[in-house]
Amino acid sequence: MLATDEQGRPLEAFTPDFYLPAFDVYLELTTLRQQLVTRKNRKVRMLEARYPDVRVKILYRGDYAALVERFGMEDTPALPGS
Repeated sequence: MLATDEQGRPLEAFTPDFYLPAFDVYLELTTLRQQLVTRKNRKVRMLEARYPDVRVKILYRGDYAALVERFGMEDTPALPGS
């Protein structure tokens, strides 16, 4: 939870996409809607300020493309419901 009102009800939250326990880091992918990058960056900064022991890494479209290429994976879009 990033922000609450006077009664403690959540006003703003952030849930990263993945957690890698071996590295103790959360990952947020931002590959589909680049217009959300600014908002996600702001939320990650707020999360790090509120919870300094929590590590979050944002992977951008270029980061994802580099991983796909490096590991010889096929860049296949997810199908709805899968």
